[in-house]
Amino acid sequence: MRVDDNLDALERLMLANLLEGRQPRRRATPMPRSQRNSDSRQANLSQGRNQPRNVPAGRASIPSPSVSHQVPDLRANRQLDISRVIKQIDPRTTPEWRSEMAAAWVRLDLSAAQVHAWLTAGLLPNQHELAKECIARGLSPADMKARIDGVRVVERLRGDGVDGIVDLLRQKGWQPAPTAAA
Repeated sequence: MRVDDNLDALERLMLANLLEGRQPRRRATPMPRSQRNSDSRQANLSQGRNQPRNVPAGRASIPSPSVSHQVPDLRANRQLDISRVIKQIDPRTTPEWRSEMAAAWVRLDLSAAQVHAWLTAGLLPNQHELAKECIARGLSPADMKARIDGVRVVERLRGDGVDGIVDLLRQKGWQPAPTAAA
């Protein structure tokens, strides 16, 4: 019985690629370990591991990733990073909930560091809409730590809303931070 009798077409193609067209064969007697190691070292030295090999005609090639496939990967990486930030802030959360919240923060086009700043300023992971309103009105995570009449802005947001807080801050002489678009 030959080795490739039980293989499907894809496995045969992969095996042929690995063996560069040579057919696999079984050894009649096992080779001693010491001889195997020296043979493999000599093969590695003579072949040169980092040298590109000539690909024989008819061999399947692996397509390189295109630019369009990298965009979802960046969003997925950003979502994973934000999910880790959420876990760092609140380790009791479930992976599903973290993933859902991270996806919402990604839609705001914020980096993991920016999300971390908002969460450490006092917003909860599910308050991404509040962060969106704050950003639109010029508030930053640093503004969340400011105090108005002894109460932190982030605590007042829950009762007064973003517009009320912006009005109170302006009365105290606050100026919105310049945005990237300005």
